[in-house]
Amino acid sequence: MGAHVTLRAPLEEEPRMKIRSQKDFWSGLMFIGSGLFFALWAMAFYQMGTAVRMGPAYFPTMLGFLLTVLGAAVLLQSLAMEPEGDQAVHTPFNIIDLLIVVAIYAVLILLSQNMGSSSDYAILGGTIIVSLLTAVFRPDAKPLVLVTAATIAYGYLMKPLGLVIATAALVFISALGGHEFKWKEVTILFIILILFSVLVFVKGLTLPFPIWPEYFG
Repeated sequence: MGAHVTLRAPLEEEPRMKIRSQKDFWSGLMFIGSGLFFALWAMAFYQMGTAVRMGPAYFPTMLGFLLTVLGAAVLLQSLAMEPEGDQAVHTPFNIIDLLIVVAIYAVLILLSQNMGSSSDYAILGGTIIVSLLTAVFRPDAKPLVLVTAATIAYGYLMKPLGLVIATAALVFISALGGHEFKWKEVTILFIILILFSVLVFVKGLTLPFPIWPEYFG
């Protein structure tokens, strides 16, 4: 009797979730991490208040959670079942860079606490330092860092400097992270955003957003 040989068809590989866009993937992760960090920080150290009588933590918390949702959407969009080609995951930064960033924020926050000043200034100062270091040593990560820095600046500049200056920081810093910076287009976008914000949120919904710095009256 001959040996009975059973031939089996090769198993088809099941589709696996892979990264389709590295830039979107890491942008989403950075947005999620930054949003959660600043939302939880604001909730832990400041009073929340209500939508009518907002406390100092209300706006940074809402902004942080919105940034987290945006990051989740960007991250999910970067994933695909079958990408057109295998892409090696390459990050524009490494673990040492992340440790340096954490150390910068930690040192500045400790210094601000020892000096009796607000930790908000430490966060803003750390954001400026990290942005400058990124532009010099990690230019590939500049878009990620500048968009995150713009969001942080917007949240922390709103109360002391008002809606106009905070929105200007958001728009112009974010635009610096693009491939090219055009003053005309960025200025038009800023004007549209500030008019919309003032008319809808301040005048329409009567939310207590300061338009100008307090010392301007």
